[in-house]
Amino acid sequence: MAYVVNWREMEPQVRHMSAVVWGGLRARGEEADKRETPDSDLHRLKNINGLARHALQGRKTSDHHNHDRIEQVYYILSGSGEVLNGDERHVTHAGDAVYLPSGEYHQMFNEEEPWLEHHVISASVESDGGTFAIRNWKDVSPTGDGDGAVRWHQLGREGEADTGYLRSFHFIDREAVQPGGKSIERVYEEVEQVYYILENRGTMVVDGKEYQVAEGDNVHILPGQRYEVQNSHDDWLTYLVVGA
Repeated sequence: MAYVVNWREMEPQVRHMSAVVWGGLRARGEEADKRETPDSDLHRLKNINGLARHALQGRKTSDHHNHDRIEQVYYILSGSGEVLNGDERHVTHAGDAVYLPSGEYHQMFNEEEPWLEHHVISASVESDGGTFAIRNWKDVSPTGDGDGAVRWHQLGREGEADTGYLRSFHFIDREAVQPGGKSIERVYEEVEQVYYILENRGTMVVDGKEYQVAEGDNVHILPGQRYEVQNSHDDWLTYLVVGA
């Protein structure tokens, strides 16, 4: 079975000084957020440490912090701002996948009026290091899956040409299924995935069971589960795909 939960079902908290955070899916055991019960349904990730939604209001900044042996990707959902990595500030826009190397200090700035919303996606690595990067999906050449889905491969494994930054994650991709279409059927035997619905609604069929999904849903798919994405509606169904 897949697991589906919308960020609106979670209780927000203020963390990192000024950020409003909806905790999202988290790892079990030592990586679990101790502020919630360890057997919470949200504590189900195995290879991914967490995927949480953050919102930073206008004229606010987060705290200056780092994470030892944890790589992170900030995926900008809406608004624009700046991210400090090391001693350099970088402009960010909606659709950016921002790779933050393990161990390096970072900070978010929102000097505009609209809220800056982004996902914080984390995974453990064996040692600190890596190369900072920002890749927007609009700068990536799309590829079709041979059926009704189009994918933008924003970040890939370290060593890949052009996209290779991730040391623990396998990929951070954006995909869209055309109106009335569906993706090919997929199965990853050794990759855990979280699908986050960015726009509109559709159906995910996982191991033969249908799940209705809509904007804001997190869909957890375990290694070995066979699935496809269907869109019977009039608008493109768009989502973020995290694999580790």
